[in-house]
Amino acid sequence: MDEAVQVWLDRLFGETEANGVDRLVELDEFCPPDRSTFARLAQVFESPAVWLAPYSEAFVSQAFWDLIQVFGELGRTPADWDLHLRVFRSFEVLFREYFAVRCTPELAHLSEGGALNEVCYMWWDFDCWDFIPDDIFLSMLRSILAINHAACQESALHGLGHNSSPEAEAIIDDFLLREPNLRPDLREYALRARKGKIM
Repeated sequence: MDEAVQVWLDRLFGETEANGVDRLVELDEFCPPDRSTFARLAQVFESPAVWLAPYSEAFVSQAFWDLIQVFGELGRTPADWDLHLRVFRSFEVLFREYFAVRCTPELAHLSEGGALNEVCYMWWDFDCWDFIPDDIFLSMLRSILAINHAACQESALHGLGHNSSPEAEAIIDDFLLREPNLRPDLREYALRARKGKIM
């Protein structure tokens, strides 16, 4: 591995004493919202079981929250839209190979699970995802919803609840038909998401 990439990974996902404003200043220094950062994030998200394995769930969770401002820039009109789409498309792999493996099968909207469950659930509340083209966004959420893991299903329902299209409703309806023995409180959340009544 390139030494510079390893240093970047350790600073982003490893232990840090910086928090609050100090952490944001630190991120501005080594993780600005530029082409290099987005390419590295895509690389990490496309093979999360490899890249994130050395880091604790607590620090990975905090890093995701710290990246909100960086993620926000993904939604702006970029010079390299293909790279931004690559990052967006990598989310499905991140959910399947990282969140589905490392999260507990619990529901964060009921305050279950730990920090990683919370960030998994709240992923679609980050500022930039509204800019993902609907065909990509809905296809990705359909795939994440098909992952046999309560935390991933809850997160996908959360994302679908932010989309008021008939296609989002149809995806939820198909999910409910395929999962007749779904945990009752997850089924209730799916019905709320179908109406856009999510937390």
